Amino acid sequence: MAIIITYDIPSKHREFKEKMFDLGYVDSISNVDCGTIYFPNTTLYHASKTAATARDEARTITKSLGVKLVRCVSTQFGPNCAAVCGEAFN
Repeated sequence: MAIIITYDIPSKHREFKEKMFDLGYVDSISNVDCGTIYFPNTTLYHASKTAATARDEARTITKSLGVKLVRCVSTQFGPNCAAVCGEAFN
């Protein structure tokens, strides 16, 4: 199942994202309506993980980086989503 995860951490944002990318998470996906959906800065997508796995991986990574996972929500992501597709990150 596809999921998105959104999170708040106080620091080490780049390091956190790099470790999540290594696990197959991405910050954008293809979309028929607009070409690409670019997720907000602290939101990532994975095509085949469970919501609980995403949360647990975020916990593991923040612990390894020595930062607090302040907030985190992960949930299924499907074709009925509504988005403002945004622009590519710099």
